[in-house]
Amino acid sequence: MIYDTNLIIGHVRRRILPPAQTVLSIVTIGEIEAFALKSDWGLQRWEFVQDLFSRYPSVDVTEGLISYYAQIDAFSQNRLKSYPLGTSARNMGKNDLWIAATALYLDMELHTTDNDFDHLPTLGLRLIKH
Repeated sequence: MIYDTNLIIGHVRRRILPPAQTVLSIVTIGEIEAFALKSDWGLQRWEFVQDLFSRYPSVDVTEGLISYYAQIDAFSQNRLKSYPLGTSARNMGKNDLWIAATALYLDMELHTTDNDFDHLPTLGLRLIKH
């Protein structure tokens, strides 16, 4: 399972590790590090984050993800002729595009608490909302 950034941040705040089968996108790791710097997290919380990162495998942005990223971006803008969105365009953040592309590429569930990915099950994304 791929965990979106918001879920990882929630685990860090509660100092609870995610499930053992969790995989982290390198994009999520970057977002968490940026969030930590902007939020001025203390040493204890930062050490918990580093421990969390060391326990779970991470997936880098690779060439295999590019076609998934492009498909998700085109679909979200209602420009993918083979899969019409059926509604007005959905602007997604670029990091969310990479996270969703990672989940599709690895054929893993994407776990999140937000609505940014709600339109993507049409493309085969297995979305789990918390």
